[in-house]
Amino acid sequence: MSSARLIASRPASRGRPAAITAGDWLAWAYERILIWVERSRERRHLAMLSDHMLRDIGLTREEVEAEAAKPFWRP
Repeated sequence: MSSARLIASRPASRGRPAAITAGDWLAWAYERILIWVERSRERRHLAMLSDHMLRDIGLTREEVEAEAAKPFWRP
């Protein structure tokens, strides 16, 4: 096996492949960061909506506050 391959010591989990190249890992990490940034941005924008706008989309202020309180890495 070439030294360019990274082998995980455990089975694939949380969307990561079991064996990946360094380039694959960097692409995965970059994509994950973009997802986290977008998720954080969406939660901030959702929290700024008025109660009237939230009613229009079928959400309560409590639901929005619970969503906004989640850490960026949690879906």
